[in-house]
Amino acid sequence: MKIKQLMNKNLVTVPVNATIHDAALQMKKQNVGSILIVEDSGKLEGILTDRDIAMAVAADNKDPLTACAYDVMMSDPVIIEADASADAALRVMSTANVRRLPVCEDGKLVGLISSADLAAEIKEEINQFLELEEAFSKKPH
Repeated sequence: MKIKQLMNKNLVTVPVNATIHDAALQMKKQNVGSILIVEDSGKLEGILTDRDIAMAVAADNKDPLTACAYDVMMSDPVIIEADASADAALRVMSTANVRRLPVCEDGKLVGLISSADLAAEIKEEINQFLELEEAFSKKPH
């Protein structure tokens, strides 16, 4: 299956000048664990996760009301093309040690795919396989 069929198309973004607090509020409002940091043009600059926020505020003692999300985000995140396969996304995530990949098409940000999205698809494929196996085993031979 292609990434464009599995990805979340409802992008949650903040501009590069957003504070950590702004980003956290948007993440809470949208009930997501990461947020994409974008230029006004829509160009992807980075990705910020709830873990990045926790580390910046709790471990690095940054003031979330004044510190810029841009300064604690993962810049130049690994991306994947919308036409790539789910298997390719799993390999990229494993190699890059990430759980979320921004998805691009013709150089434009179009979605986000997470390891949870891929796990749900794999689970569905396994369930379909098991149903076929069960149906086959019940057929008279």
